[in-house]
Amino acid sequence: MQIPSEMPDDDGTAVRIHRAWPRGDGSLVVEGREARSGRIRAGRIGADGRASLVPFRNDRALPGLDSELPAGELLVHRLKRRAVVRADGQYTKFLARGKAAAVRDAHLAVAAGLAGSGVAAPDVVSSDAHSVTLSAVPGTSLHDLGRRLDAGTQLAAGPGAVHDPGPEVAWNRAWEHWADRWPAFVGAPISNGSLAAARVHSAQDEVRTVDRWVGLAVAFDALDVSEDRLRRVAASIARSLLNGASPSRLAHRDLHDKQVIVDLDRKSVGIIDCDTLALAEPALDLANLSIHLDFREAQGLLAGGAAAAGRRCVHEVAETLSVPLPRFDAYAAATALRLACVYAFRPPYRKVACTWFNELEARLGGRESLAGTFA
Repeated sequence: MQIPSEMPDDDGTAVRIHRAWPRGDGSLVVEGREARSGRIRAGRIGADGRASLVPFRNDRALPGLDSELPAGELLVHRLKRRAVVRADGQYTKFLARGKAAAVRDAHLAVAAGLAGSGVAAPDVVSSDAHSVTLSAVPGTSLHDLGRRLDAGTQLAAGPGAVHDPGPEVAWNRAWEHWADRWPAFVGAPISNGSLAAARVHSAQDEVRTVDRWVGLAVAFDALDVSEDRLRRVAASIARSLLNGASPSRLAHRDLHDKQVIVDLDRKSVGIIDCDTLALAEPALDLANLSIHLDFREAQGLLAGGAAAAGRRCVHEVAETLSVPLPRFDAYAAATALRLACVYAFRPPYRKVACTWFNELEARLGGRESLAGTFA
């Protein structure tokens, strides 16, 4: 199914679609921004191709979203699943019925478990049956720091040789702070009754995650790549993932540049969206973070060469944690394939996703290490 780059609502307002989530019934949930106002809008494309958008902040499955409080900016709206509103320095997550308690408990457990680790997490400010309000983690995300870099400036991979000492120095220092703190996060003690202790994300689980996204890309013909090629690459990655394993430690499980918050003044590091925490191989988070940097360069969202500074810090942490290179490469390949499939459902980056897959296929065919860069 071809996802339109723009959809009109019932009033004729143009909404530019920036991402979609495929569903097993052949339909798609979509999210976009109004072309003029920039407001987030949610909608659906049925299996029959019929497209519709719901009114702004309207979702019967998310009670409270359409109320006047909290006023603020709607950041995310995944129809019938969740929405996020930022107001007064706090973030309120509106969730489908029965989901709020689990998200609240997850964040409470994470905040308690990370105390003293050097890595901060949001506090639960309030919650009810349908929503959870979280405090902001002080600082700026690695993603936003990367966006501040001059896209026309080539950055040096190491310290020195910078053209604009402001954003470039901030970028390098933020990564150094993250590298200083992350080993303590991975080594944080996990109590038997904690959320993370109750969850284990194994290599087999990672294979299932990748296979699910490959299946969706095939079902919707999202990548403009033959099923045989996709399945062949997925099978190769599965063999690597299942060929040995490292001991499991604490993992974020969805670690990327938007999830890491750094306050340069306080020299503090925090993480958000913590309800995915689990026990997993350290290579999972490290590879996910590193490959996302490569993908940001491919998207044109990160200045040429900037990813190298982040990758250098990631590999320093990998050495500190004694992560075997074959495990890093296996999870890096899994992340790269999953990103190709996920972004194939995002109209602005569908062509990028197709090119990205072709490069991944070529690198795996040549058995090159993915510890380098795609850029």
